[in-house]
Parts: sequence; structure tokens; C-alpha cells
Amino acid sequence: MNVMEKKLKAEILAVDDHCLVLEGICKIVNKMPEAVVVDAVTSGQQAAELIAKRNYDVYILDVSIPEISCFDLILKIRKVNENARIIVCTMHEEVWIINKLIRSKVNAVVLKSSEASELVNAVRCVLQGESYACPRFAAIAHKLHRTSDALTPKEVPTKRERDVLQAVAKGLNTHEIAKLLDISENTVETFRKRLISKFGAKNAIDVVVKAVMRGWITMN
Repeated sequence: MNVMEKKLKAEILAVDDHCLVLEGICKIVNKMPEAVVVDAVTSGQQAAELIAKRNYDVYILDVSIPEISCFDLILKIRKVNENARIIVCTMHEEVWIINKLIRSKVNAVVLKSSEASELVNAVRCVLQGESYACPRFAAIAHKLHRTSDALTPKEVPTKRERDVLQAVAKGLNTHEIAKLLDISENTVETFRKRLISKFGAKNAIDVVVKAVMRGWITMN
């Protein structure tokens, strides 16, 4: 790549732990006249080291990468440049991942089940200062938003209820939850019963499943 080409093209960092996928991303982007992948790595640590050394025009990240998570990388990138243009390219369509991506305020999301042209669209949009979501991601996010809007305030768990839900999801028992949250065991049991009733659930496990599907808690 000569100096003139480098100046004319937006420089991209691509991160994906699957070499074949990473190679595919590079091939798609490098065919674009306005962009080029200058660095492509397979781990979060490698990406973090590069991010600390230079500022890229666009970042293409997978959600599932080793050593340092995608969401931690997003924070590192934003710390260096709060206006950085970040594209997430992922196979994950789970509700809690969709929720987390929306909250992270990335500039574009492309699902790996999409056509190659969707990644091209995403790169072009973010370079123009616009956001982008592939059709399937947009449809899932819209459906999730409509579902959330349909809930009444009484159906949405409070911050304390979410704390209890998260602890139950981690497999903690009543005594452990009481100690963790500094509340009595009776209070924990009261929360359990209230949540089962609020969610119309069969038991605590069903409560956790429904909470995860709603994106209120995550399974770590």
C-alpha cells in the first residue's frame, strides 16, 4: 500500500477470533475503494495493544473474542476517541446481547447471517457519520422495543428485584443472596414470591428464564 492510497482510504481495525471470518471481512472491505483493513487480529488483547498505539477510522468487532470482551474494547476505544465509529459483526441474536449492543451505542450492527453487502453498507454509513443496522438486527431490536413498551411499570422489575434475579441466576441460595445484598433471608424469599407472581412464572428457574429473555439480566 503506498502513501497516497493510505491517505485516500479509511483505515480499519478488524477483530474476530475466527480466522476464516476475519479473512472474509478483510476481503469484503478491501474491495471497497474508500476503506482498507490495516490491522486484523484474533484476540481482545491484541486489539487493545493496537488501540493504545493508534486511532483507526473504523473498528469492526465480533462479540465473542478471547482475553478482553467486545464490550470492554468498546469502552477502551471510546476512552481514546469518544466519536469513534464502531461496527459490531456478530452471530449472536439473543435478546440480552441485542439489549447490550443497543445500550453500548455502537454505530452499526451486522449479523453474520447477513449478505456481504450489509457489511459494505455499514462501513459506508458510519464513514458518513450515520448509524446502520442490518435488516434482521433492526427487526429484532424493533420487536424488543415494542415488547418493552407494552409492559406496564408494575411488570418491570425494580433495581432491587433485578439484583435478586441476578443472584438467583448465578445459582446462589437464599442465605448467600441475603448475605450478598445485606438483607434478611425472609426478605429474599419475599422477593422470590413477588417475582414469581409478577412474571406469572412457575418457579424461580422460570423467573430467571423470562428475565433473561426480556434482557433484564444476563447469564454470566
